[in-house]
Amino acid sequence: MEATAPADPSPWWGSYTLQQNEGARWQIGPMALWVLRAPQEWRVFHKQGDDPLASGLETEVPLPEDARATLLDGGDPSLQSLRFSTRETTAQLQLQPALPDRPVVVRPETPIFIPPGENVTLYASVPVWIRIETGTPPRLLHEVPSFRLSDTWFGPDTREGNLCYAIRTSGRFQLTELPKRLHRAIAPVIIHNRAEDNLALERLEIPVQHLALYEDATDALWTQAVQFTRGANDPGAQVRLTKGAPRQAPRANELQKPREETKKSLAVSTFSALGSLFSP
Repeated sequence: MEATAPADPSPWWGSYTLQQNEGARWQIGPMALWVLRAPQEWRVFHKQGDDPLASGLETEVPLPEDARATLLDGGDPSLQSLRFSTRETTAQLQLQPALPDRPVVVRPETPIFIPPGENVTLYASVPVWIRIETGTPPRLLHEVPSFRLSDTWFGPDTREGNLCYAIRTSGRFQLTELPKRLHRAIAPVIIHNRAEDNLALERLEIPVQHLALYEDATDALWTQAVQFTRGANDPGAQVRLTKGAPRQAPRANELQKPREETKKSLAVSTFSALGSLFSP
């Protein structure tokens, strides 16, 4: 059974102010994050939970002094701790969501078959990364996944393909059935099957590193839509990234540009040329 998201959670991203020797804590879905400011260094602590569907959201700014002292004592071995040294620190701190830095391979919980001539839209939910930025203009201090996905290789063999992240999905075709989770971005995947046989969708590679990230009026996160078209006599398919926010969020604001510029070949390559974007 999937966890239920809060009815109207507030976004965790945005600007915060930390005075000298202050700290802050965020619970962002499965990720617990702490940031401490000192005169010449930033301390970052984080701990990932086990449930990728956890939807809790909490913010505590400033952090109580006893909680800050406990972190600095280093008594919790489950915490990942990082230190960043600078000439001086500033009071401005920003958290921003970002898409993963590799393609994400989506595996439906049960195989999906798309009959000949059908067009469908699948809504995939992708955990975002948390960017920690300081100063004005903002400068990246560190980024951490809200949930660390497992690694997978996606391609026809060990020499051709991509190193990706793997995620399982229930395969939602109705947007209203997708729970709102503010540590995950909705990726609309449009699939056209122009072939004369069923298209078996068991694994699908979404090139999220080429996608922009958007925020709609309800604070939901979105990516550009990705369109896959399987031709009548094509062993693979053409891949196209739509421009701008998806039609489901037409007035959404862009939060992050793509990590990587789209290669021209991406829009016209077959699945086999990309290491099998669909895979049995």
